[in-house]
Amino acid sequence: MEPHEIPETETVSPEAEAAESQASPVGEPAKTKKSWHLTPAQKEFLLGHKTVSRSATLLVFIMYTLLLLSRLIDAAFLQRESQYLSIILLQLLIFPIPAYLYIRLKPKGFVKSLRLRKIRLSHLFLLIASVLMLISGCTLLGLLCGMMKAQPSFTLYDTFASVHDGSAWASLRLILAYGLLPAFCEELVFRGILCAEYERHGILYASVVSAIFFAFLHFDLTALPVYLFSGMLLAIVMYVTRSTIAAMIVHLCYNLFGIFVQAGLSGYSQSTGSIGLLVVILIALLLLSSAFFCGEISRILRRRAKTDLLDSPDEISTPGLNRIAPKEWPRALLSAFASPLGIGAVVLWLVGVIVNLIR
Repeated sequence: MEPHEIPETETVSPEAEAAESQASPVGEPAKTKKSWHLTPAQKEFLLGHKTVSRSATLLVFIMYTLLLLSRLIDAAFLQRESQYLSIILLQLLIFPIPAYLYIRLKPKGFVKSLRLRKIRLSHLFLLIASVLMLISGCTLLGLLCGMMKAQPSFTLYDTFASVHDGSAWASLRLILAYGLLPAFCEELVFRGILCAEYERHGILYASVVSAIFFAFLHFDLTALPVYLFSGMLLAIVMYVTRSTIAAMIVHLCYNLFGIFVQAGLSGYSQSTGSIGLLVVILIALLLLSSAFFCGEISRILRRRAKTDLLDSPDEISTPGLNRIAPKEWPRALLSAFASPLGIGAVVLWLVGVIVNLIR
């Protein structure tokens, strides 16, 4: 022991001393019990406190409700010349307005946790790999799920189908209504707000919960694997780059692919009757982009650790990967939907799925 170190002492109450003396016979040393020390976050989780973000499920419930109600009026909008304006207004009503009110009701420092920061030039190759991985993975899953045959054109929330007449003005309207605005709105809510609310238990938990809510948003049981995959990938992009804007850019690129390329791939698969070559190309692209994606993540993380890169004062640090024991994962996932609003959101998703099946 160094001269300047002071040994730690433990105060024991008289009741504890009496219990210890009774438990140990005279002449035998008292047996010490092994104590487990839990962090405050672990105690809160095991006791069920603050495990469910009820305000986050309220936001999800409101968006699901508005989106489900929008399906009752979409037929009238689609028959008008103001179709694109109507779709834009509906998206603003469903996503940014509730999200803005939600952020305003949160503490002032909550905006920092949304990670609305510009992307770094060094993350460019990661974004390219993410786009290729998202396109190849979602297209491959879509083929396996039969989505390419069911949806010859890009469809927004399985309700608003994109129509392109080939003009430059129509292309701009498509990009705005079906590409840019959905990417911004969805990433702000699911990778921004929801990940910030659930990441107290680690990146993995926040990514999984936000991906599930993101998949439910589209009310499509067939496409559920596609949206789960894309939700997880976009969350990884956001956490690695520490930027929700990076996830918005990747999401936008995928939407543009869906608007201008997906219909051609669908037509090819239907006309040829054999999609073997397309599947091989998609698998090869997925494997190559995944390897490149993982390599870029490794490079970014090594560089961050080597340079001891810290967030600036107006940002927050990246949480740990996982703070939940493996055996607690089922309970943790259920707890995200255990509140009345969470159950209500699941019920709304089931209603939307049933409506899709009978349409």
